[in-house]
Amino acid sequence: MSRDAALMDTVARVQGEYDALVAALPPARRTGADVQVIRWMLEELRVSLFAQTLGTAHPVSEKRIYKAMDQMENPA
Repeated sequence: MSRDAALMDTVARVQGEYDALVAALPPARRTGADVQVIRWMLEELRVSLFAQTLGTAHPVSEKRIYKAMDQMENPA
């Protein structure tokens, strides 16, 4: 598998988890600020993986996105 294909698989996996999480939310909750933050984290992940020279506004990784999703599901 090529490097780009592996990176695309990573993005697709995280995007799928995000889509499932959002779909499970009540419709009014799907546009919440925390949901939008994670959506932007996904965009930043794409940039960090495929356009590194552009840089990202904040540190982002697959692990950070999953952590944010976990916090959204289980607020402290």
